[in-house]
Amino acid sequence: MEFYKWTKKDKWLYFLSMIPFLIVFIGTAYLLATYSIILLFILIALYLITNIFQAGCCIGCPYRGKYCPALCGVYLGNILSGFLYKKRQFDPKFFKLNANAGETMILIIAIFPLYWIYKTGWYLIPIYVILIAAHFILFMATQCGKCSYNTTCPAGQAWHRWCTKC
Repeated sequence: MEFYKWTKKDKWLYFLSMIPFLIVFIGTAYLLATYSIILLFILIALYLITNIFQAGCCIGCPYRGKYCPALCGVYLGNILSGFLYKKRQFDPKFFKLNANAGETMILIIAIFPLYWIYKTGWYLIPIYVILIAAHFILFMATQCGKCSYNTTCPAGQAWHRWCTKC
């Protein structure tokens, strides 16, 4: 099986899709730090835990250790996978366990700061949601359709369900 080779244009589009995420993540991190440095550390810990689950999903992926728009482009699982699971072979049960945990962690990361965002200003909640939605839409539209792993990864499966009908 031949795998899709990412082009410079793909990587540029990936970078564009990351802008809303970076605004949300950095802005949320700053906002949480103004309330308590502990909240910032919790956000970072949640992010790191999600990376570990993503690394479990990367076992057997042809992009492991290379450019990879994994888990909506914001996680480093493809790099960590080579260190954490160097000798492990792909196992569908292990993949599913890590994929479910990763998806759950994404929801936790998204929900965790909502109280403090609302406390800062209710008007920030729609901005937060719009930026997250923009990231997902841009990412899925530019990356998921080309990825050779898109029938295995949860985001790729979602792309097939929603976007191939358009």
